[in-house]
Amino acid sequence: AENAGRLAQELAALGTLVPRGNRFHYLCWDPSRTPGVLAQAGVGYDSTLGFAEHFGFRHSYCLPFFPFDFARGRAYGFLEVPLNVMDATLHHPHYLQLGPDDVLPALAPMLAEIEKFGGVATVLWHNQNFDPANAVNGPRQFHEIMGWLRGHGAAFRTGREIWAEFPAA
Repeated sequence: AENAGRLAQELAALGTLVPRGNRFHYLCWDPSRTPGVLAQAGVGYDSTLGFAEHFGFRHSYCLPFFPFDFARGRAYGFLEVPLNVMDATLHHPHYLQLGPDDVLPALAPMLAEIEKFGGVATVLWHNQNFDPANAVNGPRQFHEIMGWLRGHGAAFRTGREIWAEFPAA
C-alpha cells in the first residue's frame, strides 16, 4: 500500500496474468501514498477503502468513485469501490465481537442506507469463513446477508463488472 516498487514486483511475479482489481491485506491505506501506488501500478479498481474495526462508510460514500489527486488537480485513473463490511470485523476479539444472531440486525441499517441511495454494498468474506464449522461469522451469516440483499433487489456484480460500468476518469 505504500511501496510502488514492491507492488510492481508482486504484479510482475504473476507473469501474463494481469489483475485489474486490488485490495490490500489488513485494509492498509495511507491517504498520502496509497492512491499514487495504485495509479503507478496501473490498477483498474481497488476495494481497500473500508474499516477493519467497524462496518460502514470510510469515505462517507456508498458509490464507486475516482479518488482525487490533489498534487495534479485531477482524478486518479483507478476506480475505488468502497468496502462496507469485512467478516473479521464482526466477530474478531479486537473488533465488534457480534454474536451469530446479531450480524444481520447490526448490518441491516447500513444496507438500507446503501439501498436508499442506489449504492454498492461491498462485502469481504474470507475463504476460511465459509467453513460450515464456523458458526459465528461463517456461511450462515454470509447467506443471511446475501438473502437480505437479494430480497431487496440487489444486483450482484464482481469488482471487474463494476469497474467496466464506470467510464474512466
